[in-house]
Amino acid sequence: MPSAQTAGDALTGRRDLLKLAAFLGVGLVTPVARAAMAAPEPWSPDRRALIADIADTIIPATDTGGAKAAGVPAFIEMMVADWFNPAERTHFMDGMAAFGDGARAAHGKPFAELAQAAKDDYYGKQLAAASAAMAAPGAGVRTRTPFAVLMKRLTVYGYYTSELGASVE
Repeated sequence: MPSAQTAGDALTGRRDLLKLAAFLGVGLVTPVARAAMAAPEPWSPDRRALIADIADTIIPATDTGGAKAAGVPAFIEMMVADWFNPAERTHFMDGMAAFGDGARAAHGKPFAELAQAAKDDYYGKQLAAASAAMAAPGAGVRTRTPFAVLMKRLTVYGYYTSELGASVE
């Protein structure tokens, strides 16, 4: 029989997991349901590079290191693959594709090839538009968190729970 301490730790862990899911705007599924889900397709090098560039735009490298140095891109890939349900995963991947396509349309080249000031400007505009859409009347019935907001939430959470973010920052 587990001790009261062990039971309390497990309860805290479940509560923390539920808080994280609510913060990220994703649902949780049971292990049985997770086992029935199709495995997500592997990420291409281009997808990994885009996520790394966006994460490093959100938390850039300074004297303490940025999102890339903290391993945030791998964290985001793991969260999307292992914790998002198929609909959330599709929403995230579609949002990532639209983000990349939008950068190319706005600047004539991929997000990765933009100067840092242009990356900051483009992501900032995407985040502002997403935040405004979430705050608009009737947004409470919206079922999907916009990609730019998901990226910020995942990046911040991944960074500050990493060894670098938790110990150095």
